[in-house]
Amino acid sequence: MSCCSQKRLELTRELSSKKESKEKSSLPLLKNANTKFKYTGNTAWFYRGVSTHIRYHFKHHGHIIIIDPRDTSAAMAEPLLENIV
Repeated sequence: MSCCSQKRLELTRELSSKKESKEKSSLPLLKNANTKFKYTGNTAWFYRGVSTHIRYHFKHHGHIIIIDPRDTSAAMAEPLLENIV
């Protein structure tokens, strides 16, 4: 019986170590990502960062703000924000 549980434990460790290595390899990409975003809406708007909970205030159409790299992924999914390259 201990043989089966030992194999299960080994497989679990292998899977978790692979997942951790994938997560670690993607982090440097976010740190190097451009974090300037331009607001494309028509009125003033507040955006709250998903990771940091920082409130970003876009005052008018075309307003450009630098967003914390930890909030960049979620901001890219926001239709009113355009990532400036």
